[in-house]
Amino acid sequence: MKPKETANEVTVARKDEVIRVAARLFAAKGYHATTLDEIAEEMGVTKPALYYYIASKKDILQSIINRVMEPMDQVTKVGQSNLEPREKLESIIRMLVKFATERKETAMIAFEQANVLPKRSQDALKRRQKEVEKVVQQTLKEGVAQGCFVVDDVRMTCFAILSVSNWLYRWYRPEGSQTPAAIADQYIKLLEHGYLKK
Repeated sequence: MKPKETANEVTVARKDEVIRVAARLFAAKGYHATTLDEIAEEMGVTKPALYYYIASKKDILQSIINRVMEPMDQVTKVGQSNLEPREKLESIIRMLVKFATERKETAMIAFEQANVLPKRSQDALKRRQKEVEKVVQQTLKEGVAQGCFVVDDVRMTCFAILSVSNWLYRWYRPEGSQTPAAIADQYIKLLEHGYLKK
């Protein structure tokens, strides 16, 4: 028998739903064109009920931005860690796959619809994306220097890794047969070994 959710767990889950619905609407219509009334209607609640979970539309936007920035911050921390290059790269891929599968709506804004965000947020997002690219490229260079990676073009390899990991949100379905962890395992195997029989 499934344990009954606590009041706090219900509140957290409900706020998560608000953010996901809002992100989907922001991506479709833009931040400024989307109203709280539309978000409430999409959720099937009244506008006053919405205020139980969020303070304002700006509060929702900040939550979305935080969800976009958080995995990028984690990638930077891994890049600065003492892990071996291979461990670093595997950890980064797992983080990006987790983000793309568990936060599909915010991933869409980050990678396709950033223009719906205010200019300041767009600029901050671009800086973080550049930081992630820098971390992945540096990790690849470390691996080459230590003799554990064979990479002809660091920049191209970096973009291949990020493309495979980040664009997962476009086809991933939670009800599918593959879990995010299993997908990450397959991606790592493919990226590390290629697809030709050795």
